[in-house]
Amino acid sequence: MAGYMGFGMQKWIYSRNPRRKLYKRDRIPAFTALDSYSRTFALKPSIGENKVVRGAITLFFILSLIVILVPITKMFTQYSNNHAKAVYKHQQIRNEKDFNFLVSSGKTRLSQNRVIGAYSEFKLAYAINSKDKALNDLILQTLTILCENNNKFCEELDAMLQQP
Repeated sequence: MAGYMGFGMQKWIYSRNPRRKLYKRDRIPAFTALDSYSRTFALKPSIGENKVVRGAITLFFILSLIVILVPITKMFTQYSNNHAKAVYKHQQIRNEKDFNFLVSSGKTRLSQNRVIGAYSEFKLAYAINSKDKALNDLILQTLTILCENNNKFCEELDAMLQQP
């Protein structure tokens, strides 16, 4: 049999006398008024102020700042222009790679007789470079194949033929 686990009230707990306080605390006041001051604030110049020296120092700092910032701005504009040229060149190379991939993928799909997939590849390549003659011929060929089954592609073929 298990022993007593301490559950429930025991007589010595509820029959205890409370202990006396060791100290007595004073009451905290609820509100203390702030002192009112009648002082006024005014800006007054210093007595020993030298305007000429102060102006010369300010002028020196402004001129030195201009001398430092002019070459820095030239270097920044040169860097910015070079960066823009590099980004443009990288974009051109990337567009050329994407265009060649899309055209070759479209030709592969066309040879596998997946004409709609080839047409979608050619349309993506057309969005990159619309002036390529071989691509325009491939698009016209795929549209004539697709026009036999669906009139929607015939309308697109007519729109392609109307373009100069």
